[in-house]
Amino acid sequence: MSKWVPGVALLGLVSLMVIPAPGVLGLIIGGTCTAVIIISGILLILDLAANRVALAWERMKSRSRNKTRRAVHAGSGIARKV
Repeated sequence: MSKWVPGVALLGLVSLMVIPAPGVLGLIIGGTCTAVIIISGILLILDLAANRVALAWERMKSRSRNKTRRAVHAGSGIARKV
């Protein structure tokens, strides 16, 4: 979800408080704006959690690899231990 969507929803919700819409239309607009703000917050939290899990997974994979790697010099065809 784009980063500007919650901002636009918040602006719509605030403008709805300042200039009230009549009846059911106001409820629909307000409910939609509130739902978008809540859903984007949940997605942000899930994205942060997924990033932390991915970083932990990469750290775990890098620790389990063999410590001896070979670096190849460009064009020489000779490998050396790093």
